[in-house]
Amino acid sequence: KDIPLRRVKRWSFSLRELLHDPIGREQFTKFLEKEYSSENLKFWESVQQMKKLPQSEIKTAINNIWLEYLCPDAPSPVNVDSKSVELAKEAVKATGPPNRWCFDVAASHVYHLMTSDSYSRYLRSDMYKEFLNCSRKKVKSIPNLFGV
Repeated sequence: KDIPLRRVKRWSFSLRELLHDPIGREQFTKFLEKEYSSENLKFWESVQQMKKLPQSEIKTAINNIWLEYLCPDAPSPVNVDSKSVELAKEAVKATGPPNRWCFDVAASHVYHLMTSDSYSRYLRSDMYKEFLNCSRKKVKSIPNLFGV
């Protein structure tokens, strides 16, 4: 894929910058899959997407996220503290209007883990370095039309 070097370098500014770029997000997802920790990003993305849903779909989304990532026998469990799990459990059991922000504590915890752990490892990985070097080579191969 032809991606400008400047764009790939921006991924090293912050996890937010990396995730904001569709190709950066795709590359980070591949890295997480190799590390068997892609559930963290998938959980975080699910929580962010849920916030944009119509109110009528929130309760279903809460249940789906709980079952996939947080319940005791979840198929894709994320590593969050017991407080986050308890808050999530309360949201699932709640009888009032569903709260689209009920997983924010857990999502923040997971985002912090990704920032301090997976993201820093990604930036040191051969995968990122190779992507960066490929972009550099493409930049160098562009002829200089001004003779400078």
